Amino acid sequence: MNMKKIIILLLSLLLCASFLTANEKKIDLNNATLEQIKALPITNQQAMAIYDYRTYLGFFESIYDLTKVREINQKTMNKLKDYVIIRPYTDYSETAQRRDQIHYLLRQLSSNEGSQEGVADLWKNLLITPINVNTATFRELHNIPTVCASDVKAVLKQRRLEDFSDYRNLRNSPGLTHYGATRLNHYISYQPSTTKKLLFNYNFEFANSPFREETEEVLRESFVPDSVSSKFSMWGRYNLDNANPNISHKFRARYESKFNFELDAKLFRKLGETNSINPFAPDDDLSDLLDNNSKYSFTADLTPYDTKIILGNYRVTYGQGLVMQNSDYFNRRGTGYGFNKRVIGIFPDMSSTEEFAFNGVAVEHTNHLFDASFFYSKDKKDAVIWDSNGNDSLDTNDDIFYYILSTPRFSNKELENSEEYFNQYRPYLEEPLPRILMAPRQDYLEEKTMGGHIDVSPLLGTNIGITAYEARYNKHFNVANYDSLADYLLTDPDYYNDKLGMTDTDISSLYSTKTDSYTRDYRRVYGFDWLTTFKNLTLKGEYAELEVDGNPLKLGDDPKAIVATGYLNFENLNFLMLYRNYDLKFDNPYSRAFSEHERFYGSILEKQYYLKNPLVSQIYYNSPWSQPEEGIYIESRYRFNRHLTLTRAYLDIWQRKSDDRLSVRFQGELDYRPIYQISLRLKQKLQTNRAQDDFSRSVSKTSETTFKFRNYLTNRDRLQLEYRHMQVWMAPYTNLTDPAEPGDPNQNAPILPTGNVLNHGNYIAASYIHNFNEYSRIEGSILFWNGHGTSHWDWEDMEIDFMGSEGMKYWFSIYDRISSNLSIFFKYKIKHFKDNSLYLRQYNEPIEGNDYVAQTKHKVSSVRLEVNWNF
Repeated sequence: MNMKKIIILLLSLLLCASFLTANEKKIDLNNATLEQIKALPITNQQAMAIYDYRTYLGFFESIYDLTKVREINQKTMNKLKDYVIIRPYTDYSETAQRRDQIHYLLRQLSSNEGSQEGVADLWKNLLITPINVNTATFRELHNIPTVCASDVKAVLKQRRLEDFSDYRNLRNSPGLTHYGATRLNHYISYQPSTTKKLLFNYNFEFANSPFREETEEVLRESFVPDSVSSKFSMWGRYNLDNANPNISHKFRARYESKFNFELDAKLFRKLGETNSINPFAPDDDLSDLLDNNSKYSFTADLTPYDTKIILGNYRVTYGQGLVMQNSDYFNRRGTGYGFNKRVIGIFPDMSSTEEFAFNGVAVEHTNHLFDASFFYSKDKKDAVIWDSNGNDSLDTNDDIFYYILSTPRFSNKELENSEEYFNQYRPYLEEPLPRILMAPRQDYLEEKTMGGHIDVSPLLGTNIGITAYEARYNKHFNVANYDSLADYLLTDPDYYNDKLGMTDTDISSLYSTKTDSYTRDYRRVYGFDWLTTFKNLTLKGEYAELEVDGNPLKLGDDPKAIVATGYLNFENLNFLMLYRNYDLKFDNPYSRAFSEHERFYGSILEKQYYLKNPLVSQIYYNSPWSQPEEGIYIESRYRFNRHLTLTRAYLDIWQRKSDDRLSVRFQGELDYRPIYQISLRLKQKLQTNRAQDDFSRSVSKTSETTFKFRNYLTNRDRLQLEYRHMQVWMAPYTNLTDPAEPGDPNQNAPILPTGNVLNHGNYIAASYIHNFNEYSRIEGSILFWNGHGTSHWDWEDMEIDFMGSEGMKYWFSIYDRISSNLSIFFKYKIKHFKDNSLYLRQYNEPIEGNDYVAQTKHKVSSVRLEVNWNF
């Protein structure tokens, strides 16, 4: 289908949207949002009165019930007859009503650059079992998504005068913004629970989504390069074209009374793994299942004593995530505000985190004056090992290069058998390759982690905290210096030595427990954090150090890192400024602080085809660690009026520590609404890498322009059209654009040596959401793109997808709450795309025969199924 036909199709959809808007003008007052009610031809005071009546007194049974609202007279009601309808509302229990909100709210959170992995479970718990606003601590309210510290302080100040009886009472708190109040209202209650509850939840997930593109490239990389046989790659050897799907079973039982108790368990198998997850398997298989494919936790919340105890798997986060945030996932530009908020404290962990999961005991005491917590974990970690003892083999006495998050997570038996097989052929190639003496190993490292956090609150809205942890190891981390990296990592150190660059100091700067100066079996990180509010200004930050050879009581003599933020929050404006500075040698594996890129970005680990073992490159591709960098980030949102909003604008200027590369990134989006039902959005993104040197080969400049048309229909239905154009400018490879020898009178360069490289791409999409009723919804999208050297991406419901060079895809998802306790989510996606076309060459010389590889067409489909049962 050519672009002309696509445009005609989308214009037809636009006309249909206009028709639907014209025929679905009336809004249902029993389901309308506050913004929809405000769009009616009435005053804001009357709109708020209708909304509050429906929220706190009851639903409308007919249009004539509007006269029960004090601010609505007969004349106003007659005027509204042409704009509103009343649909019956079925009454459910409070818990059932809250379950209805979960999927909708989580989709909202995800659509704003994605929710943080693992945090969604915590917010689900808050939705189902809300906290009592009249007894909640500052931290408990501040952990609620998108609620800022100044709003929490306003609530607690008002609570000192009297308890809150309802939302209207809460909304009248001086200094509390409307946005903060509405967000709080989803997660709080106003009365203590007087009934004992026993709640059960079972969640099943199935997904056979394909591997990420870079993961597939690593797995397809041959260990015997002269052969085209797929059996010499991990992909072909383990038939990953037919990889096992991702499956998980989650169980939760919660008993609520004076004391709250919760039991969580999870059985899982990730994409491509071969482990059995049958709990009724023989003893040996059951032992493997419990060790590698399960998580569990028991939580005792002793509310009268303000104490929580967790046994099993748990999640720990403090401050800005600089000292401690044990997650397997990288969250780009995690500011700690809005939709990137960190949930502070300890919580049971049933997320997909494996490598940095904690398993042990954690205790937390929280009150209005101070918070204190302690944790201890003993867990095995995957690692890349190398032949440190020089016996020409990999064994249990070898040292560790670094942690690794492998995809898929091959067993040690699979890895060792593959290495033995590949090593039979590598020495006998035309250009012999050495044996594989660097490789990942499952559960190679035993790590015992002990730490804690304490913070005090001398004033309302002010906290000062200290965090520290020590990790003890049964193996040594041993990383080569920069001069030895080639011998350490590369297939042919002599030939590829020039491929190493300054960015590879990111590798040589990693922490070692065995050096010429010392030998130890631990890593220690400590720091302090702060938070204070003054009216609508919030200041917070964190400072941390990795103990190497300095004095623990002296600041600045060891590798260090700092994050500091200031946040202004008004009714229609917020403004954020963030400064970060991470030393190159600050190697804290549990740091997840704000960063533009993952650690090892731009290093040799990004180029699996140069490495002795391509699997080692997954250290970078699955990196959850923040890149060492220094920079200033500024972000703002401003609502000019009811028609025009600057939804988000940010500017980030940062310098990568490994090679001092300066980068600048700007993004801004305007939302114009001529009427409430129509939204026109224009977004512009600009980024320059190596901004200080236009003559550097690594300079690049990106421009991305996006236009969105949204049509909001009744009953939360929505139709959206989107067009995106991207350009990427790069400096030329002069040895490719003008390969003739200097002084050659016959040189006929086909391209001028001063020519630039300009890649461009286009993306066009149509998406829709239709709610059949309050319990059933369908959502989907169809899109077309061409890359021409650029990379496109797309948000799919609650997932992000990166596309290839050129193609199209469509997907749809269905959510249905079959009963008050059972819901099903189903998603189907199919994608047609092409690889890049390739030109083969030797260095400055043509090759014999065919020098062109055409684009290869691919077709992939995937299914995702989720069943959620509450009883």
